[in-house]
Amino acid sequence: MHPRIFIGGTGRSGTSIVYKALGCHEKIHSFPREMRFLVDPDGLVTLVDSLSTRYSPIIAREALFRFERLMRIYLTDPRHTPYRGFDLPAWLGHDNYWQRLDDFCESVAEVEYRGVAWQVERNGDGRLVEWARTLQGMRRRLQGRPSPSATSAGEQLDRERLKSARYFRGRAPLVQATARFVDDLFFHAAQLHGKETWCEKTPQNIFHLKFLTELFPDSAIIHIKRDPRAVVHSMTKQSWNRSPNDVHDVCLMLRNLYRRWLDLRDELDTEQTPYFELKIEEIAAAPEEQLGQLVSAIGIEGAFHDLPAITLERVNYWRDTMPQEAQNVANELLGPYIEAMGYER
Repeated sequence: MHPRIFIGGTGRSGTSIVYKALGCHEKIHSFPREMRFLVDPDGLVTLVDSLSTRYSPIIAREALFRFERLMRIYLTDPRHTPYRGFDLPAWLGHDNYWQRLDDFCESVAEVEYRGVAWQVERNGDGRLVEWARTLQGMRRRLQGRPSPSATSAGEQLDRERLKSARYFRGRAPLVQATARFVDDLFFHAAQLHGKETWCEKTPQNIFHLKFLTELFPDSAIIHIKRDPRAVVHSMTKQSWNRSPNDVHDVCLMLRNLYRRWLDLRDELDTEQTPYFELKIEEIAAAPEEQLGQLVSAIGIEGAFHDLPAITLERVNYWRDTMPQEAQNVANELLGPYIEAMGYER
């Protein structure tokens, strides 16, 4: 079996274009979007901790509820926030997705019962809304729309359907069950596309190396680096509200990310886990050569087809467009991390 591949890095560092490129390899499947349920809040990283090392009955119950909400509602309908554009059942195979999710959630729940937990809000939509939802469910069934176990994004999970989650004194069985769940979803999707292994990209992966390598000790970790000044400049040009757009504030935010990454890198057992740091600038200088060397080092043979355009001009545009004053701020606040990432001030 070929190694599984995880890509991470700071936002605007080139993770997306490298991810897309690796998906052009004849044996590597990449997904349409990031598989956020691995390391996002309320995802698997939270659930595994809450059912083992951080266990308490209430924390475990809420972690399982929130995980199911993430998987059954937020990530299943591209029309709705907070994960607009996400449709995991469509990407991973409808029937397989719902069956594997049901099996996994059942395996980590000890007891299910109807009741009211005073720590959380009860269902408060009223009979009219519930009646409308019943009609929606009937319409979906008549239209032959997918699995009755799916919950549409316009609905909520029943807060009176409480689950008492299991306590895993030994973390290993839970980790193994979680890894099987991920593999069952991802390898199924890879096989549907005629691929032999899978690659997952979420920038935050670099902050969860311990968890990801706990799940898959032989996985390959790829950290895509970019000159921090380029990252700063790109972030200030975005129209989103996911980060500050002031140069000074972006530098302060990134400083913490780089500090944390350096600490985590020092803890990673690189003798057991293949770990690769690649500069997007070097990839852009010779994409096919650099990517070919990467997959070969991972242990995957084969060819790329229809690689996306990765150019140095696009990667280094900041050199001509970033004001000198902004560069000075970045050099002052991020100087040590610019050097730690392998760049000159």
